[in-house]
Amino acid sequence: MGGKARLPGAGAGQVTADGRSMLREATPACLAALVFAAPAMAQPVEDFYKRNPLTIVVGSDVTGDYDAAARLLSRHLGRHVPGNPSVVIQNMPGASGIKAANWLYAVAPKDGSVIGTFNKSMPFYEVTATANANYRSNLFNWIGSSTWSNNLVVVTARTGVKTIEDAKQRVITMGSIGAGGTMSTYPLMLNNTIGTRFKLVQGYAGGQMVDLAMERGEVDGRGSYTWADLKARRADWLKQGKLNVLVQFGLEREHDLPDAPVPAELARDDRERAAFSFISADIAVGKPFVLPPGVPRDRIDALRKAFDETMRDPAYLADARSVEAEVKPTSGEKLRAVVAAIIATPPDILDLSRRLMNEN
Repeated sequence: MGGKARLPGAGAGQVTADGRSMLREATPACLAALVFAAPAMAQPVEDFYKRNPLTIVVGSDVTGDYDAAARLLSRHLGRHVPGNPSVVIQNMPGASGIKAANWLYAVAPKDGSVIGTFNKSMPFYEVTATANANYRSNLFNWIGSSTWSNNLVVVTARTGVKTIEDAKQRVITMGSIGAGGTMSTYPLMLNNTIGTRFKLVQGYAGGQMVDLAMERGEVDGRGSYTWADLKARRADWLKQGKLNVLVQFGLEREHDLPDAPVPAELARDDRERAAFSFISADIAVGKPFVLPPGVPRDRIDALRKAFDETMRDPAYLADARSVEAEVKPTSGEKLRAVVAAIIATPPDILDLSRRLMNEN
């Protein structure tokens, strides 16, 4: 009874219950078998993806622009991944993408079989201590971004509000999904700095529901609308002059929106300007695709390469044109650097930004 118990099935070269190696008991033949068996335990990338489909988890509902970007990618990515896996979509909406980010970080398989895509503001939510943001952005494995575009604060033309100065003169109701999302934080920041009078109406199930509320007259506008997606999804609104763009969140103006200011141009001092620039920095994250922490390096590299190849694939580009989706890709390495810069924002600017984005 005083001997060391072996784990079930333990033999030469395996580990006893006290955690010590039994290699000293192995014969030379057994050791040779172990050496040659070791590479087989690290499953080659191609073999892994031949046996496993690739799932893209989308942190929005099926009506969202992140869903559209994921479905476009899913139709082409598999051809460029070793083993040519099938690619399936799983929607996980909630808290402006935070639910999906938390799941990807803590629960998702760490074997490279699951990619996530969610709101570009995930690094921003983390550093500003947004409620329930329990992930670490710099520990995700960033694969790449398919496009980026400035975010707009828009109102319906029937309001008579044409400029940001007009928005200081009357209460304007703005539809929003939830408290932590940019549909809420952008209008609040403008209220708390330049004196606009946006009033939030929160709780809509998705961006399309906010659009419907605007059409019905339930709300006057939307605090965050990606310019590329607005052009693709609501071209009729733009053609008919149904919307007015008041502000575009980004580090510089879109070339085809020359009259709408970026927030840094509205700042009253250098600290506000730094805060506005910080809050606009995540625009460069765009439509990101990421892997959980802990995925084997060879699978990360394979998926980054496959993503970059897909962004140049003529079939993908033709498909993107057919659905009026812009393609302005960012590599995984560059995306990782953008995220690192956001995470490294000085504490005083973070504190100011948090205050500016709060209701009070």
